[in-house]
Amino acid sequence: MMPLNPPGGTRRSLLLIHADDAVQANRLAALGSHYGHSTRILDRHGLFSDEAADGLLISCRSMTADLQLALQHHGALARVLFCSRLSAPEQERLLAQGVWMVPHRCGEQERIESWLALARRLQMLLSEGIRREQQLAQKLEERRLVEQVKGLLMRNHNLDEESAYRLLRKTAMDQGKSLAVLSRQLLQLLAR
Repeated sequence: MMPLNPPGGTRRSLLLIHADDAVQANRLAALGSHYGHSTRILDRHGLFSDEAADGLLISCRSMTADLQLALQHHGALARVLFCSRLSAPEQERLLAQGVWMVPHRCGEQERIESWLALARRLQMLLSEGIRREQQLAQKLEERRLVEQVKGLLMRNHNLDEESAYRLLRKTAMDQGKSLAVLSRQLLQLLAR
C-alpha cells in the first residue's frame, strides 16, 4: 500500500509511540509511517518528555499508573489508547480526558489515521464543551450581579422589579456599558 500524503502535503507530523512490548511499538511505528507520519518510540521514561508532537499512540495489556500520568501529561495531543482490559470506570475517566480508546491491541492492518481523527474530534468537542461551560458560568455570574443590583435599587429607592431593571438598563446604555459591568461597578461602590 502507498502511504497517504501527510496533511498539507509537506509537513510530516510526529507521532509519539509507546507499547508494553517491542513488537507492538514497531507495529505502531510502521503504521504511522505508512500514513505519512514521523514516529518516535518512547520508553517508560520518555513518556513524560515535552517533545512537540501531534499525537500519542499507546498500546498496552493493562493500564498502569505511569500510562495514566503520561496520558494526562500529553493532554494537548490527540491520544489513542489500544487496550482491551479496561473497566467501565477507567473507560469513562479516559474519555472524559479526551483519550480515544480502541478496545483491542494494535493489529497489523489498524487504521490509525481514523483513530487519530476521532481522537482529535473528541479533544475538540471536549474543549468546546469546556469553553461553553465557562461562558455559561460567566453569564450566570453576570446575571447574579444584575439581580443583586436590582434588589438594592428596589429596596433603597422603593422601585418595583420592572422599574429597577429599566433604570439599570437605561443607565448602562447612557454610560455605554453592559448591565454586568455597571452592576459590578455599582456593587463595588456600595461595598465601600
